[in-house]
Amino acid sequence: MKSKVLFFASLALLSWVLYTGFAPGDESPRWNPSPSTRINETPLTPADQYSQLPVGIDAGPVINEPQFINSPNGVYVVNTPFRMVPRTSGMQSEVIMTRHPTNQNILFGSANTTAGTSGAPFSVGWYVSTNGGTSWFGGDTLKNSVGTGIFNFGDPGPTIDKDGRIIESFIITTGSMGASYSTNNGLNWAGIVGFPGASTSADKNFSGTDDAPSSAFYGRSYTVFTEFAGAFVNRIVLTYTTNGGVSWSSVAPVSPVPSTNHFHQGCDIKSGPNGEVYVVWANSSLTNPFTEDSLGFAKSTNGGVNWTIARNNAANVNGNRTFNMMNNIRVAGFPRIDVDRTCGPRAGWIYVCMGEKNPGVAGDVSDITLYKSTNGGTTWSSGVRVNQDAFGNGKKQYMGAIRVDESGGVNVVYYETRNTPTNDSAEVWMARSMDGGVTFTEMKVGDKFRHAPTGLPNVNSQYAGDYIGITSTLAAGNPVNGNQRIWPNWHANNTGIYQSYTAKVEVLPSNPCWGCEDFTNTAFTPNYFNLEYTGTQYWTRQTQSAYGAGSGSAKFDNFNASSGTVQSLVTSCEPTPAGYYLTFDEAYAPYGADFPGPDSLIVESSANGGTTYTTLARLAGLFPSGGELNTAPATTAAFVPTSSQWRPKIYSLPTGTNKVRLRARSGFGNNLYVDNVCIQSLPAATNVQDGINTQGLWRFPNPDVLLDTFTVYLHRADFPNVIVDSAKATINTGYILNSAVMTRALSGNYYREIRHRNSILVWSANPIAFTRGTSPNYNFLTPITQSYGSNMAPVPFPGYYAMYSGDVNQDKTIDGTDVGRVDNDAANFVGGYVVTDLTGDNFVDGTDFALADNNAANFVQAIEPPGASPLISTPVETDNSVVPEFENDQQRQKYEEGKRLSSQQQVVDQPKKQTYKEYLEMKRNQFSNNTQK
Repeated sequence: MKSKVLFFASLALLSWVLYTGFAPGDESPRWNPSPSTRINETPLTPADQYSQLPVGIDAGPVINEPQFINSPNGVYVVNTPFRMVPRTSGMQSEVIMTRHPTNQNILFGSANTTAGTSGAPFSVGWYVSTNGGTSWFGGDTLKNSVGTGIFNFGDPGPTIDKDGRIIESFIITTGSMGASYSTNNGLNWAGIVGFPGASTSADKNFSGTDDAPSSAFYGRSYTVFTEFAGAFVNRIVLTYTTNGGVSWSSVAPVSPVPSTNHFHQGCDIKSGPNGEVYVVWANSSLTNPFTEDSLGFAKSTNGGVNWTIARNNAANVNGNRTFNMMNNIRVAGFPRIDVDRTCGPRAGWIYVCMGEKNPGVAGDVSDITLYKSTNGGTTWSSGVRVNQDAFGNGKKQYMGAIRVDESGGVNVVYYETRNTPTNDSAEVWMARSMDGGVTFTEMKVGDKFRHAPTGLPNVNSQYAGDYIGITSTLAAGNPVNGNQRIWPNWHANNTGIYQSYTAKVEVLPSNPCWGCEDFTNTAFTPNYFNLEYTGTQYWTRQTQSAYGAGSGSAKFDNFNASSGTVQSLVTSCEPTPAGYYLTFDEAYAPYGADFPGPDSLIVESSANGGTTYTTLARLAGLFPSGGELNTAPATTAAFVPTSSQWRPKIYSLPTGTNKVRLRARSGFGNNLYVDNVCIQSLPAATNVQDGINTQGLWRFPNPDVLLDTFTVYLHRADFPNVIVDSAKATINTGYILNSAVMTRALSGNYYREIRHRNSILVWSANPIAFTRGTSPNYNFLTPITQSYGSNMAPVPFPGYYAMYSGDVNQDKTIDGTDVGRVDNDAANFVGGYVVTDLTGDNFVDGTDFALADNNAANFVQAIEPPGASPLISTPVETDNSVVPEFENDQQRQKYEEGKRLSSQQQVVDQPKKQTYKEYLEMKRNQFSNNTQK
């Protein structure tokens, strides 16, 4: 019985060697020889005696020595490579990496794996990080729920679906194709499910998933591979699962019937931003060395059921397939695909990298090339070289993989021999493009190793893996090196055996689509932001939010930062078209007379990635008031804003802006908060129209309308004390203010307030819809309920009303102080454009006095919505017995001075106002005294 088991096990090993290419003397289109070719004689261990391959945990390199690469798009930080799950024997080859579609902390890598030096048993590895690549765990054998190994014949094709289920496709032990899945990040795996209808001569699979929430097929996962037998021989087929790998559809053809003397192999699959399914493959010659003659491409818009495009010649290529790239190692030019799934201007663009040789796009025996489609695969661009070494220098670049990252960057990883004079050893390089594959910046990411002369010992003398991988994450909280991280993944034998390596490449992110940042993410800096600073970091995230409408903001700690400290909060983006603006909300309070600042914020934009900047505004925080930053009264406590102590800012961005910098400079005053930082397209400034007039200026019918200037304010509906925008205008002959241009307000609902130099201010009865780019109008004149509190004076025209005249000192009340000023000017025959001339006739007389006197007698005053008056915050009381820790003597001095000032604060007497009653009493006394004289 044992000999029979060994016979079938040996037969299984032979089948796997044939159909995966782990065989010597490999010169066949299937990467495998005929059955008569010599193979390794070592049999597979019987199924019930499988030994599990190593399980390991690795937290990365012991010593990280990052390299800094300058580029037109900023500095790239290439960290030291490390083995994800180290081995001391066996192998990890043909590596690949992917990440969770919604949780960017979860990364998954895989590889073909063998145990020891015998080459058997075979499986696929599982290498997992749940903290964004900081540490890894995993092993080289998939295990079921009771810990039994799940063995197969390799060719790992992992994907992670919307629910976090890891699906791994591979060649099963019959030579057919199947898959398993894990619901706990690889710790345990379900039993293998063979794909219905697949032959026992399947090869070169990859898997993908629909990760577009808007797609009708969201969460559907796919596997594509080549059939070398059966009904679809030499063609690419597809199967899909709608239940996370529990069951799969019957395989169906993707690629058309091959042309004469051709076959299809080396397929790859990705989903587009709307759930499109894209498949590529190599249309290769059946004549040795089986060169890839053209790029095949297919597109489905109904979840892989039918194909709207399926063609073998999307682009003409000259693949670099060979059985001796170096040291007798085989290499193919199989295509790899990715799609821009960002919301940027290149969303939906399809990119394909390949290995090619000259003549053609390539300059020598092997270059990496790139093809792209900007219209969903209908047409394709000419190829470009990705590697940037001298054209035709004889160096070799091969086995590329591609990833479009969250910033829209196109990243390609590949093996590279440019630094090896003998061309027999390779390093690992990565090229990155931020302009849609037009130009590239290259960097070395992996150390030199030699594809030493017999490939994988005891497995295949020509085999050293057929592909490598790459993925990316956008991980907030890396304010200096950058939140955008690229993870190239390759196998190398630096330790004497092939193992899976990766390196973290940190990049300053660039927002592919303009938008807003509200600092909801607790990690700082947010995704598309970074900091520029040295020494102590004074920009931090806080839980306060503008108007209490969010959950976070950014604070610059002027309170503790030494005077002269400059630190910047920076964001990059796609170049802005005309009509884009920078908007944000800010809150600031000065400290006091002993440390008056000024604190400042310089708002800057750049159109060349930060090489030079244009200043949009210089905002100062001043004591006691009057600064452009000031939103709250001075306090000797560290300022923490209330919901109502915020103000909006808006600045037009120059066309082509691709970087914005908020440069804070401490004057050792008090804290500055920033929230809701937006780069957005806005309509042009808006001209609002209001029907308005005052009692004194009213003329009807209007033979000679008296023109005067009014100011219109827009206030937030939720916090009426917050003025969003204002503009001055002059009434026309119809009592209409029609040139009040609002340049700063965004679309929304706002109270309107109108002020005049000697009248009681008036508010709209309710917040009014305001749409930027239109000319919204509002008529205060009629009916009286148009004004808040119906607080307007009747005029000599039925049903119409005007602003009360007589508030000469603009204290929102008409009282004895106002009447006294008018009376005094009338007595002195004052003329001209003076505030006491209520009727606008350039002369102060009894008519003006009568208006003011009558309104004072009726106790006229402003009526405003609740919360309209500026709010004075009360400093938070602290435990005086607890003395904070200070970074320097300046902070200690400021703390002690603040305590002294707080203990000595006195109430300041305000100038006494004169009531109307007091005014009358004064006039009575004056009259009595004059009579007695």
